[in-house]
Amino acid sequence: MAGDVRGEDKKREIVRQAFDRFYDGGFHATGVDAVLSESGISKRTLYKYFPTKDDLIEAVLEFYGQFIVGKLFDPVAASNEEPRQQIMAIFDARKAMIDENPTRGCLGIKAAQEFVGKHAGLAAHGKHAALYVERRFVDLCERAGLARPAEVGKQINVLFQGALLLSQVYGDGSPFVSAKHAVAALLEADDEPTPSDRQ
Repeated sequence: MAGDVRGEDKKREIVRQAFDRFYDGGFHATGVDAVLSESGISKRTLYKYFPTKDDLIEAVLEFYGQFIVGKLFDPVAASNEEPRQQIMAIFDARKAMIDENPTRGCLGIKAAQEFVGKHAGLAAHGKHAALYVERRFVDLCERAGLARPAEVGKQINVLFQGALLLSQVYGDGSPFVSAKHAVAALLEADDEPTPSDRQ
């Protein structure tokens, strides 16, 4: 039992180390030696838990998904704010994350970009990450009682993902400010009666 616990602790240690290295350096440009540098972890230990680099990347992407949920979505969901305010709070929270680490955008999208046409399983993580965020926005739109929750939730996700990519280009979270204004306009437009409602 103790050995199993130590083994899981060691796996988490390796994944956390690799998470920072891959996030900052990219997947292809970051070799195993770079992952292990200054960690005190041997290659033998690494390959004991992750036989291939792809196995390690898979674990890192799963860790990233948990990290984003815990850092971004769970705190907003736990608040007492109304769904519309929670949507805005997600944009504020992601902007703060970017301002803290300007080079760290979406690791899932980074994987999709690097592995498209090369490794379908790893590339799929980017799609899964984007769809997860979309589902969260659609759910919030439904809870907000919007007339077109699926459509508006998808539009909000496009604004969110676009702001995330531009933030990496600009090196700061300013695109989230513009995106947030656009989201406010979307939500306001959904409140306006349609021509059929006016008849």
